[in-house]
Amino acid sequence: MAESQMNQPQMAAPPMADGHAEPRTLPSLQAVLWIGWFSLREMSRRKRLLSLGAISLLPVLVVLAIRIWFGDQGITPQLQLSLLTHKVIIPFLIPIVAMAVGVSAIGEQVEEGTIVYLWTRPVRRRAIYLGRLIAAQIVSSQLLALSLCLCFLVMVSNGLKIIDWEFLKLYLITFLIIFLGSFAYSSVFAAMGTFFRKPVLPAILFAFGWEGMINGIPARVQELSLLFHLRNIVELPKEAPANLSDFLSNLLNQVVVREPVPKWESAVVLVMVMLFFAVLGVWLFRMKEIEK
Repeated sequence: MAESQMNQPQMAAPPMADGHAEPRTLPSLQAVLWIGWFSLREMSRRKRLLSLGAISLLPVLVVLAIRIWFGDQGITPQLQLSLLTHKVIIPFLIPIVAMAVGVSAIGEQVEEGTIVYLWTRPVRRRAIYLGRLIAAQIVSSQLLALSLCLCFLVMVSNGLKIIDWEFLKLYLITFLIIFLGSFAYSSVFAAMGTFFRKPVLPAILFAFGWEGMINGIPARVQELSLLFHLRNIVELPKEAPANLSDFLSNLLNQVVVREPVPKWESAVVLVMVMLFFAVLGVWLFRMKEIEK
């Protein structure tokens, strides 16, 4: 924070009648970019980023294990990437990384009281919030994107023959899922961090309680979760049910027939959720008061 204060731009201001200068509010776009840049540098140096980086290596370790010990089992790269996306990246990595970065984007500074250093500057509150939010979205998405790039390097370490259009299309779709999921979840968690005094528990209940519970209900109720729309964008290879619960779930889904949701609709829903919670977070932040 000391570094950011030293690098803050000095605002030129017209002299007042008593000889003192009245500070002018920094333009919103310039303020968002400035706060986003210094917030990005601040978040990139936090110790928790090392833990998140280690967690995000989970898909890389899985792909590496398959490459070393199960290379002759006929597990194609498309199958590996699709299963990792459905079983690891979407339900676990995206929410946990976005939560760790998004909740603290505003909530941590409000709780510590350090947000007043920005409030006392000629910067609108919406610019402060959006700058911090964008920085959190970039950090969370880049961590997961780096993990996906490492997975690709492990997969092609045995030769480039695995690269075809189907694999590249799935790989690009997975990138899209990472960015949509990270941006949407970060918006939700940043709003929670602004509203709740202790936001970690509500965030956990939302990510691994509400999302998991709703996604297990058949029919259109599933569409109330971000998890459903992320999974809907990428197709899961058809497999035989591994256990009784999978069999019953598939049977119930066949009994309650419903029209499939188009992939573009899921992408639109994720973008709308991101925008809605960004606007909600800005409003909550404008109403926020620091308790002494």
